[in-house]
Amino acid sequence: MKNMDRHIVRPRHAAASLFTTGAVAGLAAGLVAGTALGAEITVTQQGVTFVPQTVRAYPGDVIRWVYTGGTHTVTSGADCTPDGLFNAELTVKSTEFSWTVPASAAGTTVPYFCEPHCIFFQTGSIEVGREHVVTQQSLTFVPANITVSPGDRIRWVRTAGNHTVTSGAGCAADGLFDGPLTLASPEFSWVVPASAAGQTIPYYCAPHCFFSMVGTITVQGAANPADIDGDGAVNAADLATLLNSWGAKGGAADIDRNGSVDAADLAVLLGAWTG
Repeated sequence: MKNMDRHIVRPRHAAASLFTTGAVAGLAAGLVAGTALGAEITVTQQGVTFVPQTVRAYPGDVIRWVYTGGTHTVTSGADCTPDGLFNAELTVKSTEFSWTVPASAAGTTVPYFCEPHCIFFQTGSIEVGREHVVTQQSLTFVPANITVSPGDRIRWVRTAGNHTVTSGAGCAADGLFDGPLTLASPEFSWVVPASAAGQTIPYYCAPHCFFSMVGTITVQGAANPADIDGDGAVNAADLATLLNSWGAKGGAADIDRNGSVDAADLAVLLGAWTG
């Protein structure tokens, strides 16, 4: 496990500001309750393109689109057809738009486009991964044992006390991940790398390991790239996602990873069909 890629996502931190006593108390209460802070991902409008065109996010993350010039929109939907999930202008009067990824989007790809320039292929997509939440409760991790897939994100949430989330067996760190769970850092996240497929990863709380505050992460085998939505089957739902992403530059539907969603990807999907 020492040779695995490290994929650590730390939460965004609010800018420093002055608080009244009541505001500080309210913030502390929110942190103790494990309020999701999420990550912020920026997409920039450059000419008639979104850069990057495809991003990967998780429930609770915030996608922020930034304007540079012209008149544009950020409109969810495929084939230049709005689906109502989100729609906002990017103009000189409205230079940013943010959208928080909902839990219901986990395991899907969300396509979007610019209404004035969709015919010029000003499109983008958001690949939404699955998230697993583990809560620190006293001297335990709940649930203590979870099963995940490569690409999933695990988020540990503090409720009280000072703890760590440290990979390794026998109370000995192996360097794969290590993060605090404290009042100042109430959450810690880790994205499961592809190199962890098929392994069981033990972890523990450094201050409380000898009180059996431990957990395990069982990582399933490498996912079938044709299973676009990650539900364990290659079926009509994956076909629909591929067709809705036709012509896109990359993304989950680009099964063969050649940079474009095209007939080659369709052939791979049909060849892996399970129904």
